Amino acid sequence: MLVLISVTLFTGVVTRYVFSYSIPELEVLRKFSLLWLVFLGSAIAVKEKAHLEIDILSDYLSETGAKIRNIIVYLLTLVGIVILVFIGVAAFKSGVMRSELVSIRFLSSPPSLIYYYSAFLVGSALMLYFHLFNSKGLFFKKHKKEVKGK
Repeated sequence: MLVLISVTLFTGVVTRYVFSYSIPELEVLRKFSLLWLVFLGSAIAVKEKAHLEIDILSDYLSETGAKIRNIIVYLLTLVGIVILVFIGVAAFKSGVMRSELVSIRFLSSPPSLIYYYSAFLVGSALMLYFHLFNSKGLFFKKHKKEVKGK
């Protein structure tokens, strides 16, 4: 997606300023790439636990306090992601009913905006899945099996 954004931006600048000709379809590709890049990137960040984390008080909390803090942060994040899923469903429904405003020359009629708005739903659903998957270590104790020497 990043490569597609870069190529369409470069192509748009060259055609606009060198040839004095604008290609409107490039704007459609840029918006599509940006939305999908943001939401899929956010899902990957949730999977890898790479979002911003503030740990100012972590050094001063006991083990139990740190666990309680982690559970509170987990639940608040879960609420935020569930809200994003509901917004994704609403955006998906809205995208079915709307059509692209930029005319695309090789299509007889403007396409629906489902290809934009489905990024909200797919990205937030993946975020929810990865967030729930990451919760295994938070709520369940890991049992370590000791390996006995031969």
